[in-house]
Amino acid sequence: MTIAVGFTSGGTYDATARLFSRHYAKHLAGNPQIIVQNMPGSGGVVALNHLYNIAPRDGSALALVDGALAFEALFGNPAVKYDPRQLNWIGSRAKETPLCVVWAERSVANIQEAQKREVVLGATVGTRTYNQPRLFNALLGTKFKIVTGYPGGNELTIAMERGETEGWCGWSWTSVKRRVPTWLTDKKVNILVQGALDKAPDLPNVPLAIDLVQNETDRKILQLMLSDTRIASPLIAPGGVSEARVKELRAGFDAMMKDAELVAEADKLGIEIEPTPGVQLQAAVNEMFALPSDVVNRAKELLK
Repeated sequence: MTIAVGFTSGGTYDATARLFSRHYAKHLAGNPQIIVQNMPGSGGVVALNHLYNIAPRDGSALALVDGALAFEALFGNPAVKYDPRQLNWIGSRAKETPLCVVWAERSVANIQEAQKREVVLGATVGTRTYNQPRLFNALLGTKFKIVTGYPGGNELTIAMERGETEGWCGWSWTSVKRRVPTWLTDKKVNILVQGALDKAPDLPNVPLAIDLVQNETDRKILQLMLSDTRIASPLIAPGGVSEARVKELRAGFDAMMKDAELVAEADKLGIEIEPTPGVQLQAAVNEMFALPSDVVNRAKELLK
């Protein structure tokens, strides 16, 4: 089996896929060898296009990508060659709390200051690192200047540390704690806002973006655009896989998430485990595509 990761090595998506490669087979018939294949490009669009159009449809090919890629199809990105409703959503290891994080010495102290002066952020096109700051500019009045061209979180973090950028948005709180714990203990960074529907329990004083919008229409748009945080980092199979095989893959995933060895290793790696079953992910995607056209079109306009 293969798991295609839509980003470069070194980031949380890559670490999650490699964690799965060491434990998933125990919960699948035949205990297959699982190989992780990094397939970066367009924020994971390349990997998902490959899964949808080229990968075998026997359950041997899976992908781990950013859940925000569902929006790329919803909003009609011409580079997208997949329909999220036709994919088989296997499960997600955890919900995510994306943050806007900046280097303390070189940037602003809070979201209110980001509404007053330009803040340079790195981003990967097609992911929430790109979409969230654009939405915040439109709906919260921030002045984020978005610099694209970074293939994944590893490069975004390095750019921030080197001073190429001041920070980035859409950075998962789990990933921040895993990748740069000393930045937090040494207070090298400021966390400006949470781009999720619910606050992280250990960030009670960092505001939710959705609580800062000025009217109900904007609130609905932000609710739509932040709904992908509940899809988070999903494991996906292509369409056309037999119902029995999808059922097996989902059952194996659910069992893996309860595997004591996986949970222990995830804890050592700083990877959060708070899984969402594939059936719930599939329903969330279908609900996203059933939203009123005026809400979808308004969100699409804001992201142009």
